[in-house]
Amino acid sequence: MAFIEWRWRSKTNYTPASYTANEVAAIMNVAAGDLNFGVCIARTRVVFNGSGTDAIIVVGDGDDADGDLADGNMDEITTGLYRGQGAYWNGTGGPKLYTTADAIDVTFTANTAGTRTTGSADFHIAVAPTAF
Repeated sequence: MAFIEWRWRSKTNYTPASYTANEVAAIMNVAAGDLNFGVCIARTRVVFNGSGTDAIIVVGDGDDADGDLADGNMDEITTGLYRGQGAYWNGTGGPKLYTTADAIDVTFTANTAGTRTTGSADFHIAVAPTAF
């Protein structure tokens, strides 16, 4: 019987460089042949506060910026655990087999105004190497 041995890849304590500027940050690498199941668990450790528009965090790769964690899957202003439901999870785009090396990125859209507090978050994504 064939099976896939998936493993959690993690980035803990992600904090954007600035809470006033947007950024895309690579948080983990994937190799050619890896399979991304789209199972993403996010944890807001410290809330991203501000009096303007709330910050937005999505997680994905070069092909789909929110393939693992879509806008609205994570509450950036409330601490807690959240399950990502990007395209790689919900069946519209995945699971995804990487044919070339890539990075899984966090896209951070900053709070737009007011007093801001930069938060931090953890991300755990299920990835399986298909070449053993």
